[in-house]
Amino acid sequence: MPCNGKATETCGGSNRLTVSQLPDGGGTNPPTAGKGKRGLCYNNNNPSKNAVYANMFKGYSKISWAYDWGYPSWDLDTFFEFVPMLWGKPSGAAPDWTAAVQTAGTKSILGFNEPDLTYGGSSNMLPADAAAGYASYMEPFRGQVQVGTPNVLWNNDVGSSSGGAYNSRVWTRYFLGNCTACHFDYAAIHYYQDCEPAGRAQDTGPDWFKGNVTHAWDTLRLPLWITEFQCYGSEDQQVRFLQKVMPWLDAQAYVARYAYFGTFPDLLINHDGTALSALGQAYATT
Repeated sequence: MPCNGKATETCGGSNRLTVSQLPDGGGTNPPTAGKGKRGLCYNNNNPSKNAVYANMFKGYSKISWAYDWGYPSWDLDTFFEFVPMLWGKPSGAAPDWTAAVQTAGTKSILGFNEPDLTYGGSSNMLPADAAAGYASYMEPFRGQVQVGTPNVLWNNDVGSSSGGAYNSRVWTRYFLGNCTACHFDYAAIHYYQDCEPAGRAQDTGPDWFKGNVTHAWDTLRLPLWITEFQCYGSEDQQVRFLQKVMPWLDAQAYVARYAYFGTFPDLLINHDGTALSALGQAYATT
């Protein structure tokens, strides 16, 4: 059936799995690069121009993987599994992307960062365009590495759109309807919301988060990678949030990996950029 009157966009989806069908590397088989599901989102925007902040987590057994919204890894320590991302749709041939995927040790790849949104930091594209991009740049690696869906916001059904009057969850449905020949090993989602929403009970924030993750699983039926999530609040509030949600995430068979935003000063790294912050310590050790 057409979606919003656009004949080129077909509703529906495919490639949905049950818990018993989770592929290797899913929630029932935690990542082999380390002992935990936790990962790091980082970049090289620091005085050293490399992965110095991410590398501060070396040796923490609950941290096993990392990504930097692109490639290369900027000297990420081999303690971590690096996951390259194709941030947006290339305008032509992308031999550097092919080389990154075929680099020894690459097990999984991420595609398109927040294509469902329209702000300047998103890849912002229509579902049909994103599906065409996946067919050209992601699907060729099917069976060679694990391929995830685009990294979309799954955030209390907040209305956001990219060239159409539909929210992020509907964008995902349209994308899947246009990519019926695509294979996905996991689904990648984001979440941002207040740690303690105003006027609500203290535990509402963690409960909202858990509800969104559960809804993503119920909808997509693919192992989940929560590649960005954060609650807005003080450091103490964020620590309490993580202490409530991380044991729950670790216990869910369908949650394969997750990464808190982000590996930067005044977040998981201290203000001076010299060590883990209290929030970073909680993330690494809780």
